[in-house]
Amino acid sequence: MKLYPRLLTVLLPFTMLGMTQYAQASVEEDGRIWLNLTMEGTLSQQNKLGWYMELQPRWKEEGREHDQNIIRPAINYKLSDRASIWLGYADVRTHGARGSNHEQRWWQQFMYTFPPTASGIVLTSRTRLEQRNFDIGDDTGHRVRQLVRAIKKIESKESLSWLVWNELFISRKTDWGALSGFDQNRAFAGIAWQAASNTRLEIGYVNQYVRGSTLDRMHHVLSTSLFFRF
Repeated sequence: MKLYPRLLTVLLPFTMLGMTQYAQASVEEDGRIWLNLTMEGTLSQQNKLGWYMELQPRWKEEGREHDQNIIRPAINYKLSDRASIWLGYADVRTHGARGSNHEQRWWQQFMYTFPPTASGIVLTSRTRLEQRNFDIGDDTGHRVRQLVRAIKKIESKESLSWLVWNELFISRKTDWGALSGFDQNRAFAGIAWQAASNTRLEIGYVNQYVRGSTLDRMHHVLSTSLFFRF
């Protein structure tokens, strides 16, 4: 099992960059459940232009309370077999102790998949820019999200792969509560199952570390994602 140490050497610097600078002595922890249904397809005969849709319900308090609903549509354009650009929107409804809030978010991203390494590891980089607006404030929040993803097939299991990724969030201060600098970090480790040519299941653990103004939070997330391509 030498794979995970190799992959973690790629992802660990992104995790430590944010967490070590802003980690506080007091951290609130919680168990959570995230589900993700993703559908995508093509809009042109040349398969250059595509559509994309995510539906994400999430639960908090060890899975006992509904936390969020996210709807995230997008279109994308393939620059090459390895690179693509995206334009999308997200409707985010979050349920808190003081009631619900509504976030509307435009986002743009660039994705690039590197050629496989000699050991069969495939790395993907995703850089996303977000413009966030809440119904509880007037400012538009700007946030950068950098994700690095690594996947490798399990020997003798053609349809199964080891999967790890890390995503670092950097934001700008707003009147609705966003802080400048490190916002959060998400680190995932799990398994991907290619059930069919157009169907994939990813399941695993996400460690989400969120910076707060007075209290940081660490969420232990059971994440399940189902992908369909049409």
